[in-house]
Amino acid sequence: MAKFRCVCGQLISTSGEIPNPIEWHCISDVNLGRLVDDGTADDVYHASTIFYRCPASDHLWVFWDGIDKSPSLYSPTPKTNFEPEGIIEEHPES
Repeated sequence: MAKFRCVCGQLISTSGEIPNPIEWHCISDVNLGRLVDDGTADDVYHASTIFYRCPASDHLWVFWDGIDKSPSLYSPTPKTNFEPEGIIEEHPES
């Protein structure tokens, strides 16, 4: 797959410019912990999940099962004034 169209109509390119400014890599804390001491950049790349962020709408296209499978779509919600009410501190400062 070299290109696909976002739900907003924007064309998303999975190839071309390197590094790709709309391609992101996400790695779980568990996988990162396994690689942090002895892993190479290539190991991290292969352990990561690839996603693309639409530059027009901020939709995220996440390839959880690999780039050769269908992605999951995550839609942004309108931004609100976030107030961290109800957050419990596990280690309060003394």
